[in-house]
Amino acid sequence: MTNLRYTQIIVPMDKYVESLTPRAKVWLSVLEGSLVLVLFASLTFYVG
Repeated sequence: MTNLRYTQIIVPMDKYVESLTPRAKVWLSVLEGSLVLVLFASLTFYVG
C-alpha cells in the first residue's frame, strides 16, 4: 500500500525544486539551513 500523502506532497515539491535555477537552489538551501539552525537554537535555549 502506497502512502498517497507522501506522493501528493513530495513529488510536486521535488519537481518544483528541480526546475529552479542554481542560484535559487543555493538560496533555498541557505533558507533551509537557517531554519534548522533556529530550530536547534530554540530547542537548546528552551531545554537549557
